[in-house]
Amino acid sequence: MAAALACLQPSGAHAQVSSNLDDLPQGKPASVAKPATPSRPAHHAATAPQTSKTSASKAPASPVKASAPAKATVPAVPAAPPPPVVLPPPFVPIQTHAPVPPADIKPVADAKTRTEILEGGGMRILFAPESSDLNDDSLKSVVAYANTLRDQPEKRIILTGYATLPGDDISMPRRISLARALAIRSIFINAGVATTRLYPRAMGRPDKNDTSPADRLDIVTESNPQPSESATPASGTP
Repeated sequence: MAAALACLQPSGAHAQVSSNLDDLPQGKPASVAKPATPSRPAHHAATAPQTSKTSASKAPASPVKASAPAKATVPAVPAAPPPPVVLPPPFVPIQTHAPVPPADIKPVADAKTRTEILEGGGMRILFAPESSDLNDDSLKSVVAYANTLRDQPEKRIILTGYATLPGDDISMPRRISLARALAIRSIFINAGVATTRLYPRAMGRPDKNDTSPADRLDIVTESNPQPSESATPASGTP
């Protein structure tokens, strides 16, 4: 019987089947028993989830939708502005000096200077080369012009000085033009014009295209710019 069952097995099968002849029913042909299905080892079941995880990790990741930004918390508005910062006094004494008073310009009798009225209401002072001295007539003309501008605080006064010397030196002509501008500035301050309205400019040697006399000082006025509507005071109060 065992030999007959072995012949009925399909080719390539290696399962061994045994049967008890006493258990077979009498008068009936013996039925062929189906080969038993081998049970799956335990380690196969354990490794199955790992295989699924590996395949899942290889799958393309689905696009992640950007989450909506979180709402920012609006800070509370203080009831009053913070108090101003009070700086402590320095720990060492600091010596202060009074502002330097303007020089008292005196006329020079033999100074070769003269004044001219510029187009637009300005004044031009012509100096002798390498000199910043004024004669008596020129000094009186400058003082009279300063008195007319004293009561016009809406105008600022530009003092532009020029000077020239033989050669290519650029330092000394600038120093001479500065001395002339500071002398006229002192005359204006002594006449009562505020220092914040005076703008001295020492130009030194004039440009090559400048056809005006080289040793001169031009006094012109400009209107102060109007304050901007969007400007706020230093205290921060509009």
